[in-house]
Formats: sequence, structure tokens, C-alpha cells
Amino acid sequence: MYGRTITLFNRYDSRLGDTWYPTVLHNVDLNIDKASIIAKYGPESSDRASLHVRCEKKNGIIYVGEKQWMPPKQWDGQTNDKLADSLTFTDGVNFDFFYAGEWPENPIPDNDYVNGFYDYMNAKNDFVFAISSVGGPYALIPHFEILGK
Repeated sequence: MYGRTITLFNRYDSRLGDTWYPTVLHNVDLNIDKASIIAKYGPESSDRASLHVRCEKKNGIIYVGEKQWMPPKQWDGQTNDKLADSLTFTDGVNFDFFYAGEWPENPIPDNDYVNGFYDYMNAKNDFVFAISSVGGPYALIPHFEILGK
């Protein structure tokens, strides 16, 4: 079940423009079976991917892999030098996205791409999903449930 690898791309907005911070996450559960997504989330669901990511709590801090998880507003409030040590899962207008596969963990300036990095990734690669909703962190079985379009 938890045998896939994805790369999560967190968007950081600064006065110089957006920068994407990638994090490779191993041993996640990625389901891209439309029928099972509809069965679980209902026929009105337009999501194309369901992602379960394990987490653990150490000394009151939640970690996903080696990185500290932060709620989106807290993550956005960091300085640039701290961003590579943490991650978040953001849905909505300024969404984060994930890619089924491994990508180098170097920050990516959005303005290096004509229509932005997300559009580039979506045009050039299969299995690129914008985060549409986030559940968790759940305590009983520590994990996040993320839906992607």
C-alpha cells in the first residue's frame, strides 16, 4: 500500500515572484483509480488522485519524513532560509501540487517558465495533481489525506 514516491511542490510567494520548493516523499499511498475515488468520495468528486502521507509527532512537532509539517499560513510566514526544512499541504487559489515520481529538491523560480512551473509540469508530464483538499493530520493513524485534480 505505502509503496509509491511522489514529489510535493510547495509554492512560496515573495516580492520577487513565486518559488516552488520540492520535497520527495517516499512510501506514500497514491491512488489514481477514478472508480475507487468516486466510490469513496462520491459521484460529484472531480478529483483524479487520492494521496495518503504518513506523519509522526515528536516532542509536539509533526514530521512528514525528515521535514517539519506546518499549516499553510505558518509555512508562508517563514523566511526563505527555513523553507527547505519544512513542508505544507495547501489547497485553494494558491495551491501546492504533487507529481508521481522523483524530482530534484532544488527551489524552482516560477518566472523561469513562460506560463509558470505548474503549467509546465502539467503540460510535459503525466500524473501531476493540484491539491484540491487536505484532511489531517489525523491522530489515531497519523497521516494526511490529500485529494488532487
